[in-house]
Amino acid sequence: MKKKIPLSGNQIVLIAALAAITVVFSLINPNFFSLTNLINILISSTTIGLTAIGITFLIMTGGNDLSGGAVAAAAGVFIAWGLKNTNLHWVVLVLMTLAMAAGIGSLNGLMVTKLNIVPFIATLVSQSIWRGVAYLICDGKPIAISNEGLQFLCKGRIFGNQGIPISVLIMFFFFIIFAYILAKTRFGRSVFAIGGNAEAARLAGINSFRVKMAAYIMTSMFASLAGIILAGRMNSGNPAASPNLHFDAITAANLGGVSMVGGVGSIPSVILGVLLVQAFNSGLNMAQVSSYWQYVARGLLLFASLAIDVYRQRSHEKRLLADTMKHM
Repeated sequence: MKKKIPLSGNQIVLIAALAAITVVFSLINPNFFSLTNLINILISSTTIGLTAIGITFLIMTGGNDLSGGAVAAAAGVFIAWGLKNTNLHWVVLVLMTLAMAAGIGSLNGLMVTKLNIVPFIATLVSQSIWRGVAYLICDGKPIAISNEGLQFLCKGRIFGNQGIPISVLIMFFFFIIFAYILAKTRFGRSVFAIGGNAEAARLAGINSFRVKMAAYIMTSMFASLAGIILAGRMNSGNPAASPNLHFDAITAANLGGVSMVGGVGSIPSVILGVLLVQAFNSGLNMAQVSSYWQYVARGLLLFASLAIDVYRQRSHEKRLLADTMKHM
């Protein structure tokens, strides 16, 4: 009796790619494989990772969101402004920021579901608006953050200075929760159904409007949480922060097997995609690659992930056709 392989083919490929990246950049800079840098990669991956959770659900419904970086920047500036200009507790400000993000997600969802604007265009509009709002709140100047409570949440560690970063624990906590939601709950099944065949899902009684709205709200709230953590880690709310966040999150999700046409995806694979993207970005920095060439490299990585996605789709269609022919 054959034993089942616990990892999918895509996950094995991602692990191999991650190992290859580690070897290549370690040869260029031996410090890449140091424990300190590996922990730094995990810490840096929290912003991409949190944003990728929402993006995963959204893409699987057939949607997309290009406003993640702008929402993250606006969230960081808003909480920094609140800490500086109000007496509200930082926890209250975090909740207010997440509520603001839920409103942004709702607007994005309404533009797509009710006005029938293409997701790419709708969220491009949103990106411009919220990046502008971030600059307006702080008049274009970063706002310093000195609140100890927020800073501990964003860059503190448990078990001492060499312990586990709290931000990394937060990321993996949400990965575990939403992996369960996607794989084991009715909402998760609805996400798969809508992305796979929206009309069949409607006939099955699934309310696609509610599911898509929930996905857009989730995406903005996770981007907002990522922006809060980044601002706390950088000690400031910066309106220019996270310019490539949505780009990296979409690349990570796509590398993790989330089909850009919807209906296919897995959170555990997305985790590997996140680590791969962040290791790649970190390696480019440590190799002292010019920022201009880094844009080229990131574009090529996204192109590679899209090409792989097309190959997966064609292979899936061939298998379906072959199965159909067998039963004729």
